[in-house]
Amino acid sequence: MTPENERELVHTRQIICRAFRHKNGLLDIEATLSDEKGQEVKFRSRPSVQVGETMHRMSVTLTIDSDYTIQDVKAETEQAPWAMCGGTDPAYRGLIGLRIGAGFSQQVLKVMGGTHGCTHVTELVLQAANTYMQASWPDRIARQMEVDQDPRKWPDKSTLTFVNHCHAWRQDGET
Repeated sequence: MTPENERELVHTRQIICRAFRHKNGLLDIEATLSDEKGQEVKFRSRPSVQVGETMHRMSVTLTIDSDYTIQDVKAETEQAPWAMCGGTDPAYRGLIGLRIGAGFSQQVLKVMGGTHGCTHVTELVLQAANTYMQASWPDRIARQMEVDQDPRKWPDKSTLTFVNHCHAWRQDGET
């Protein structure tokens, strides 16, 4: 590791995801992104972003049901280097109806990839989906355990889709 006095902070990106439960059982996943510059960023066609200033501040909120399906989307670009950056925010409503699961990332990129969306907001959608899986886990497992303690007898096999997708959850492991 390089000693602290030999390094200079040039950029800080923060992504924060929070989950909220509605009284009707739906979950809102709020994901925010901010980029703070630690060095001046010069542009040809606009004023520079100065040290300590925020270059990006965006958020997306996904409302998701217990069947992993997106029921509502709100994207908001609060701060970006270009005025037109937030122009794609309404297009994120095109994600309504997508189901989080296998192939979700590809579906999101099909709808919002390229010039249809914003790279940073699309990143947030994927982070929000991961957060949904974490936030909904206790409820999903509780529903399955009510049916049977043995996962092989669970009616919703999608609850176990993470098996063999990480070292701890490999099929032949202790977990």
